[in-house]
Amino acid sequence: MDRPIPAFYACYLLRSTVRHQNLYVGSTPHPVRRLKQHNGIAKGGAVRTSKNTLRPWEMTCLVTGFPSKIAALQFEWAWQNTHQTRHIAPDERITQANTKQRFSPRSGKVRKRAGRPRMSMHDKLANLHILLRAKSFERWPLQVKFFAEDVYKMWHRWTVDMPEVIRQGIEVEMDESVLQKPAPEEASLNPIGIHKIDPTYQHMKTALEKSRKLLLAPSTSCVICCSALASTKEMALVCFNLACNSIFHTGCLSTHFLNGEYGAQDAIVPTHGHCPSCKSSLNWTDLAKDLSLRLRGEKEITALFKEPKRRKKSAKSAAVLDEEAEEPDVLVDESDVEVDFEDVLLQSDYEDIDQIQATPSGGDVWKLVDGLDGQNTPLAMTSTSSSAAKVRKAVIEDSDWDEAEVID
Repeated sequence: MDRPIPAFYACYLLRSTVRHQNLYVGSTPHPVRRLKQHNGIAKGGAVRTSKNTLRPWEMTCLVTGFPSKIAALQFEWAWQNTHQTRHIAPDERITQANTKQRFSPRSGKVRKRAGRPRMSMHDKLANLHILLRAKSFERWPLQVKFFAEDVYKMWHRWTVDMPEVIRQGIEVEMDESVLQKPAPEEASLNPIGIHKIDPTYQHMKTALEKSRKLLLAPSTSCVICCSALASTKEMALVCFNLACNSIFHTGCLSTHFLNGEYGAQDAIVPTHGHCPSCKSSLNWTDLAKDLSLRLRGEKEITALFKEPKRRKKSAKSAAVLDEEAEEPDVLVDESDVEVDFEDVLLQSDYEDIDQIQATPSGGDVWKLVDGLDGQNTPLAMTSTSSSAAKVRKAVIEDSDWDEAEVID
């Protein structure tokens, strides 16, 4: 694994606003972009959501807190295939597989295979409740947030009298911002719903800067075992409290968390704990994410600490400035630039480019086309030729399990 833990990854439940009985379960590191793909605003998206008669789609809820992208994909597949996943016991399944028969004209044999049953919103929520109680996911710091009021009410009505309850530590809540429904002109200033989510490493920038400075010190030692810690050779964890400069061996802090965590006698990886020095609450997933970013996120760190670009002045504005008093250039953020690669770099989404379409025109000039907004990115490779330019389009697919057939 040569990439850091993603800054954000979520499983989502999609519902057609035209036909509420049409549902879709997927996963993504960028909910806003993924929803645009499902609605045909951006390139990409799943085949099952490509019908214009079902658009627009809405994200009714998100499940977050996965320790890795692989963990999110495992949960997604289990939620999509609750009729056959091993994370749910056969006697606890509320939906059973449909048997489909296919006749082969070549061999003359009839093949039987299990088909995915059609499920309602109630079934999807019930299966989500079962998965949140599954032993396979009990060590994950999961959170569930609803963005559709009627779906949250359905969840609450169904779970309030349930004899089985999900474990403590899983937060289930309704996003109150979607109930405000601001005016369109105010939506850009005060985003609501999934538009408030920051899918980048920006929230970790301060803690990451502190970790890098502490680990560059010539002599450091683990607070727990008091032995020397070679930060360049050993995996070191740093307390997220800005007022605390404690550094730990990964094994030392893991043992300390497991000893103080109730019911974690047989666990291998902790979920949370308190710093031995400042007693502040720490999430193990956040500590591991900071460590993976320092070890394998060179590109992501470079993009995170990159200086803001200077806006180019037009010839007319330059002439005006020459006549008037000289003013300093205006500094802008990456998001103000017309073509922005910040999100691509932070999410390492180049691995999600899974199909390339070429135009029939010939030529040797190659261009990469941004799959999000359709604008051309800078040239990746150029060569002179009299023939027309050949343009390749990159279609981003967030979920690796849209059409996958995997034995769970």
